[in-house]
Amino acid sequence: MSVTLLSVATAISQAILGAIGSVLPQPASGAVTNVNTVDGLAALIFAAILLLASMLNTIVLIWWERKLLGRFMDRRGAMHVGYAGLLQNFADGIKLFRKDTVKPREADTLGFWSGPTAYMVTSLIIFAILPVSTGWNSGSLPLSLLLALAVFSFAPLFIFVSAWSSNNKYSLIGGMRSAAQMIAYEVPILLAVVAVVLVSGSFDLQTIVLEQTNYWFWVPLFLALVVFVAGMLAEMERIPFDLPEAEAELVEGWNTEYGGMMFAFFMLTDYLRALLGSFLIVLLFLGGWTMPGWVPAAATSFPLAGIFWFMLKVYIVFTVFVWIRASLPRVRTDQLLRVGWNRMVPLALLSVVLAALLVTVKCLPVLGCIPTLGG
Repeated sequence: MSVTLLSVATAISQAILGAIGSVLPQPASGAVTNVNTVDGLAALIFAAILLLASMLNTIVLIWWERKLLGRFMDRRGAMHVGYAGLLQNFADGIKLFRKDTVKPREADTLGFWSGPTAYMVTSLIIFAILPVSTGWNSGSLPLSLLLALAVFSFAPLFIFVSAWSSNNKYSLIGGMRSAAQMIAYEVPILLAVVAVVLVSGSFDLQTIVLEQTNYWFWVPLFLALVVFVAGMLAEMERIPFDLPEAEAELVEGWNTEYGGMMFAFFMLTDYLRALLGSFLIVLLFLGGWTMPGWVPAAATSFPLAGIFWFMLKVYIVFTVFVWIRASLPRVRTDQLLRVGWNRMVPLALLSVVLAALLVTVKCLPVLGCIPTLGG
């Protein structure tokens, strides 16, 4: 049996409950060490590991973006709190934690508090779906790609609820912009995913990664990759598509009325979604945790090699996101929607046609014919 993260969590659960059960009398000992209790604690440990890993990587991403933007702007970035500014994000978190969150008098209480919470929770759930290496999940989900995209698409609803419940015109305009933007770019994203599914023959993310053992999908599906990256930038509301949070027009957009930890929830979730978008790009187009055959075996066989290479690709993709942010200006709303419907959708449809032709001929123009293509 292969070692997975869930099996490790189960082993830890058995050790903890076994130690507790050894000092308890019967029947309490049997109740503590039964299978259901062990599985329940193992699920909690698994969730805690996922939460810790996702949060730590998100904090590192914020620090990495600050340092990169500093270099792009010919300055040093965060550098005073901790070595190279590594503890700056923790200092900011403590500052926000100590601040009060003031609810506007006429705001809707349920929507004001539940919107940011649901926005963050649904983003965290996706980390339990996406495989990071062969030893991450206990098994494959046949429709893991569809499930991840479905949960990812909940964001416009919770953003609009948060904006509407704030009882602020700037928040409402930002929420409407966000909903329109995300819906407009979800269509080309899904069409780009269709191209990947046609070539891989599966909705299972593990199968999609394994299908890229001989070649990564960005080679034959480069057009789908471009569409998917543009759509993800719009979904994550990053420059040049950060219109819902346009400071010069809407104060702070749909989260204008949020302060303290609620503002920290929004900021942290934005970077969680940036991490998730990088995960999806690596899984669908950059081979996941696999490496090309010309890479020496020693570089792919050391402990946790799959996770190392996967996260290295993720950080490279995020670096490209920061590069785009530092290089491009913000577009107008009409330009964004026009590009989404009039450019991205036709290009995504063209990528689907090219993928279908590729599967039909089962041949790559440069690399030659591969019998397993689209199997």
